[in-house]
Amino acid sequence: SALKVGQEGYVTRIASGCEDDEAEAEREWHNKHIKQAMSEKFNIHLTPHFSSVKKDGQVVGNYEFFNKPFGLRHWMENGEGMGVDPKTGAMKDEDTIVILLDPDHVILQPFSDDFSDENRTVITGNHLENKKTRVKHGSPFGQLYGLGGGWLKFDLDKILGEADSPAKHVPMRDAQRDYPAGPPYLATARDMYQIAIKWTDFVPKVHDQYPHLLAEMYAYCVAAAHLKLPHQIVNSMMVSNTGMSSGEGWRFIDKIPAEEVCEYASALDYKKHALPNVLHHCQRYMLGKHFFGKRRLPKDFFTCESPMLVQVPGDIALKYDYRIPPPPHKPPGEKKPVSKHVAKREAF
Repeated sequence: SALKVGQEGYVTRIASGCEDDEAEAEREWHNKHIKQAMSEKFNIHLTPHFSSVKKDGQVVGNYEFFNKPFGLRHWMENGEGMGVDPKTGAMKDEDTIVILLDPDHVILQPFSDDFSDENRTVITGNHLENKKTRVKHGSPFGQLYGLGGGWLKFDLDKILGEADSPAKHVPMRDAQRDYPAGPPYLATARDMYQIAIKWTDFVPKVHDQYPHLLAEMYAYCVAAAHLKLPHQIVNSMMVSNTGMSSGEGWRFIDKIPAEEVCEYASALDYKKHALPNVLHHCQRYMLGKHFFGKRRLPKDFFTCESPMLVQVPGDIALKYDYRIPPPPHKPPGEKKPVSKHVAKREAF
């Protein structure tokens, strides 16, 4: 997707926990099919296994999302074109803009460090206070997620280990305004590295108290607050949940005529219609009997032997006003009504 939209800069896949033979195979495949075939700027960075949950020195579980903060830090310290100055402990190029995405993000519109175009950037509510329009030192950006100030409810003394951390003095209102950030995250390398250090320090302790999905995202909030790095929170970098009334970039999709939405989604042109930066495949999408869920894809999908996905009808947004959830939903074949605007979003 980065190639398709013309994303500038380097794009690196960070993958954690490969055995030696797996790592060799991954590098070989990447060099042949990605780096040589698509772009010399598309890299892969392999890291150790980071997802073990430990207690009293023993492995007691697995939390795969530890790989995000620890993988980020490992890449920033060891990755191609990155690295830390051993004399200062600072990034060698502190001015580089780092954009951290999840693996289930598909890029729809190129990222930049400039968010000044109000036709392409949606910021609402209290996030308009002290509004920033450019990523720079001290001004990281993030997508709005429904985290609120939930991290303030944790036992911060146990997480922070410092008597007077700035994170302990953040009012709830400021926490809800400045820190409910999720990926895409954007920051200068200077800021992102400082966040990565504290993020890796805090995330196991947050997980101890909250051993659930989003633990690593709450830990990011704590790290940013500890460093006094309030984020400019943006609504429109992402779409994921078609039922959202606000908080995501669906207003861009809503402007596309229903009869054009499939054709447009198949041949994206962000210069014609403003788009969110990414489609986040964290939901299930369905119209009529057509269904897509990332966890339902066969594991061999990328092999030559695997069949292609079925093309949906070009008029699917107009054809259906219901969805049929797949098995094991009960009752089987139940038709659940959807509104016209949700149907268009599902089609997209």
